[in-house]
Amino acid sequence: MLKSKFFNDFSNVAQGAFSTINAIREELDVIVKSRLERLLVSKGLVTKEENDIILLQINDLNMKINDLEAKFDNQAKLINSLLNKNKKNKG
Repeated sequence: MLKSKFFNDFSNVAQGAFSTINAIREELDVIVKSRLERLLVSKGLVTKEENDIILLQINDLNMKINDLEAKFDNQAKLINSLLNKNKKNKG
């Protein structure tokens, strides 16, 4: 019975210690992230998430530019063909 109580008490102490260590680790993570964020902002840098969003926006804009260039090329070809037809009809 004495051993059982001892192990129960030891288990409770160990569990409390692990909980405390886990809470300290979480608090340190928050502090490190906060300081890192302040450093990034002070240096004018962006986070990976912000960078990924910007890259997606750039890719989207590139696709739109390519579509507009293709439309422009089609319109230029249409105008040239109409001008050529007009020259043939006059000449």
